[in-house]
Amino acid sequence: MNQELLSHIEFSMRLVPIILAIVVAILTRKLVGKGWLIALFVINLVSSIGYWTISTFMRHSHYSYPYVSEWYTVLGLIGVLGIYCLGIFLFSNYNVSRLKLDINHLLFSFSGRIPRSTLWIWICLTYSCGTLIWLPMYLWLTKSSTGFSNRIDFPTILYFILYVCCVILSTWIVLAVYTKRWHDCDKSGWMNLILFIPIIGPLWFIGYLGFVRGTDGANQYGENPFVIQPELPGHSGIA
Repeated sequence: MNQELLSHIEFSMRLVPIILAIVVAILTRKLVGKGWLIALFVINLVSSIGYWTISTFMRHSHYSYPYVSEWYTVLGLIGVLGIYCLGIFLFSNYNVSRLKLDINHLLFSFSGRIPRSTLWIWICLTYSCGTLIWLPMYLWLTKSSTGFSNRIDFPTILYFILYVCCVILSTWIVLAVYTKRWHDCDKSGWMNLILFIPIIGPLWFIGYLGFVRGTDGANQYGENPFVIQPELPGHSGIA
């Protein structure tokens, strides 16, 4: 009984700060990337409730529930999405002081331009979170030691649904970011197709987008993405 009471107290100590953080974030005005921060807290709230529900159910259950590890893997994926939201929130605050694009336009629009620094930061964020999302799926497909069994059950189906949504959303965002980087070099977003050329394509893609400076001033795809700092008139920034 004491252990159960401690479990409830621990859960409450997790829950209350998350709820307060959601309320504060909603009430705070002029907070850059507020939606992503709220999404982070909501995801943490859902994950905490999920972990607590499973652990409480297992303590009071008199039989072994076969899908516990699958549910933990699903909650782990949801937690990774929270990390992704945190990264976007931090990136949006970095972005607002340097670029003319807001974060939603940066992630979802195929128009405009971004510099090399933005591309590299986004690649680091995307591939670190992407690895955490793809790894459980890879282990499941290769039948290695993972949270999933070979049964097709509800937790597995739910994981697949979340996984497919992550793939679709991340593919859209990656293409939007890459396209705007091509625009910065005064080239069409169709240049992304070079990735389909084996070996040479990806190497040329990274070499060009990652290291070639964008067009100085305006080009056919828009203005210089850097914000002109008042104390440095005419300075175009380091792309």
